[in-house]
Amino acid sequence: MNNNILEQARKTYQILSGDEACSGQAQHVKMLIDKLENQDVTVSMIGQFKRGKSTLANAILEDDVLPVGIVPVTSAVTKVVYGKRAAEVHYQNGVVEPVEFSRLSEFISEQENSNNKLGVESVILHTPSKFLKNGLTFVDTPGVGSFHKNNTETAYHYMKESDAVIFLLSVDSPINQIEIDFLHNTKEFAGKFYFAINKTDIVDDNDLTAYVDYCKKLLCEMMEVEEITMFPVSAKSGRGVEELKKFIIKDCKKSAREILEESTEKKLKDAITSALTQLDFYWKAMNMEYKELDQRFETISKTVDSIKEKAAGYEAGFEIHLNEMKLQLSEKVLTLFGMEYHYDITQLPAGLVTMDKGEFLRQVEMLCEDLISTLNRILLYREENAYTVVRRINNINKLTRQLRKIRNEL
Repeated sequence: MNNNILEQARKTYQILSGDEACSGQAQHVKMLIDKLENQDVTVSMIGQFKRGKSTLANAILEDDVLPVGIVPVTSAVTKVVYGKRAAEVHYQNGVVEPVEFSRLSEFISEQENSNNKLGVESVILHTPSKFLKNGLTFVDTPGVGSFHKNNTETAYHYMKESDAVIFLLSVDSPINQIEIDFLHNTKEFAGKFYFAINKTDIVDDNDLTAYVDYCKKLLCEMMEVEEITMFPVSAKSGRGVEELKKFIIKDCKKSAREILEESTEKKLKDAITSALTQLDFYWKAMNMEYKELDQRFETISKTVDSIKEKAAGYEAGFEIHLNEMKLQLSEKVLTLFGMEYHYDITQLPAGLVTMDKGEFLRQVEMLCEDLISTLNRILLYREENAYTVVRRINNINKLTRQLRKIRNEL
């Protein structure tokens, strides 16, 4: 393993975790370290909507686990892992619900779960596919460029988690600006690309050759390489699917370490840039006029009081409500202060909620008090001790220098 990347990630985590101002970025770097150490490769299928991503994914997995249709179907991230055939929905509030495969469209279809009104975080599918046997996680993402803006936003968000990418094009449409922009953004995070061209069954060989040559030339320029392997496939007929699948399996087995190191390096740079941006927000917040800062602290105090009042009225589902309050507080802090305030969301298997009301109210009180205390401490709100102010400023300056040094070394 390239110890330099792993050590840089560990050093970055140590620096970030030492300052509560960057707890969100620290958690993200910890996840990168775990993936690198465990050699967990995530392969995502991405591209514009209606390119046949879900159909091709089923063909690669040799199992019709993903729903397909003539309208945009995938509206939430769907992860597929090796195991006994099963499906579960993970909600943003931490609830995990086992579901039948026949019901999947209720949760990941834009028609049935418009704008993700159900609050689905992701859907996890288990299948004994040989493609996944060596520990790969396969992901089907929403297509970009459809009428549904939230689908594009979800796809852009999840591309940051991908280590390797199957970028899917289609012979029924030339490469367009939407795909070019998406590819440029994905380049900043993924360590490996596999380019596939779908729907090859609808054109003759001469037209297919011309299309492949056109794509190769354009993609080589975009990826800044001299040669790219293209995989002409037909998800419908199965043409070329086995070749694509075997190539990815062999490549990920042989080069998993290199793929993850390249991916980790890119993601680490992004995490550091995010932390530096957040530190800049802190500077701006600390330099607000007292009147403006007073107003924002008054707003967060009202939010806390509202949460406590609601908590007193709940009679059941306390773990779920506690998670929802964490999400609400995190969103409010981001809105008011531009800060990514990290909370661990407890995973809650459906039906397994055991917290009593007394414990719930105690944890809500702790949650609210800790937030106000942390914001006061980080932002030096109404702090009159000059030594405390100087020490905090020196710590932020030191943290900024350390992060910039690591980023320049990557």
